[in-house]
Amino acid sequence: MTNIEELKKAKAEDFYYIGKRLKSIREDLVASDETSDKRNSLYSIKNTAERLGIDYHTMSNLERGTISVTTFKLLLYYYKLGYNPMWVIAFENEFIPKKNLGENLVYQSDVQDNFKVLETVISGALAEFKSQI
Repeated sequence: MTNIEELKKAKAEDFYYIGKRLKSIREDLVASDETSDKRNSLYSIKNTAERLGIDYHTMSNLERGTISVTTFKLLLYYYKLGYNPMWVIAFENEFIPKKNLGENLVYQSDVQDNFKVLETVISGALAEFKSQI
């Protein structure tokens, strides 16, 4: 789809590629999970659905191409894990990177923890400085 007219005429089936790409990301996560039985992976379809608070069948439908609000919930979840949402939603994505880790740095827990420590140290230093004035 290259122009607005094509988008206006598009049907739901024209966007099924989004579900396939979401499934591809989840399969990547399962493959990289260190569990020996991949059915027990944190990223199995069952566990991902539970983590997001959605029904297993809803998750299965999303991966087959059904578009709903839950699609965006899953898209944001994968974004937090370092995947590029533009890779998922752009019709032609061959030049768009699948992973976008640098942009998601602020969501990594160790970065957040270190930032909290930094905030605490700065607050303490400011309080000590004020007490000496």
